[in-house]
Amino acid sequence: MHRLTTLTLLFIEDNEAFAKNTIDFLQIYFGKVLHTTTLKEALVLFETEDPDLILSDIKVEDGNGLEFIQQVRRRNKEIPIIVMSAHKEEEFLFKAIPLGILSYEVKPINYENFLALLRKITEHFKEISSFHISPNLVYDYKNKQLLLENKAITLTKKEMLFIELLLKYPKQVVANHMIQNDVWENSIMSDSAIKNLIFRLRKKVGQDFVQTIHGVGYKLITK
Repeated sequence: MHRLTTLTLLFIEDNEAFAKNTIDFLQIYFGKVLHTTTLKEALVLFETEDPDLILSDIKVEDGNGLEFIQQVRRRNKEIPIIVMSAHKEEEFLFKAIPLGILSYEVKPINYENFLALLRKITEHFKEISSFHISPNLVYDYKNKQLLLENKAITLTKKEMLFIELLLKYPKQVVANHMIQNDVWENSIMSDSAIKNLIFRLRKKVGQDFVQTIHGVGYKLITK
């Protein structure tokens, strides 16, 4: 389960005792655990921290987990979401299935069930090893490089982060503020800096796979 140490988990739970014990356990396996007790704050963390997966109770102090999942799915169709409940609520499950949840867990979750859940998460991320941008252009997640006609194109760290951000939202426009947070991290991103990064990428690849949406951001061109 070593791959989990590279992931950021957003954990939504308002039961203080259960949350504390669960966070202690999750921090053993995940690189970063973001915890909140409200759906309002969860949406903020989802937008600003760009987690890799979500673990959420069905009902928290300010709303219903189903509504939160619906909002997340409008922004990201791919992120794995795991829901928890003290009861198996069939009505919730019926509505949640079309939203593509990875797993439904009944609380309290014992140690063996938690390990089984971690294995399921690991298997999910194992499947995501490459992304075909076009028939001859592939991004290799394992080696952090582009493959053009099976020939490796070496990337800088910012180029790699930028491509992986685009791949998280393959059908959507990636806004400039998301690039600032994910690619430039704590430094300032100027318009010329991002333009230069995209110019270098296009020159390396020899084909245009990034669409500029002026004044908004960028979008992946897939074929």
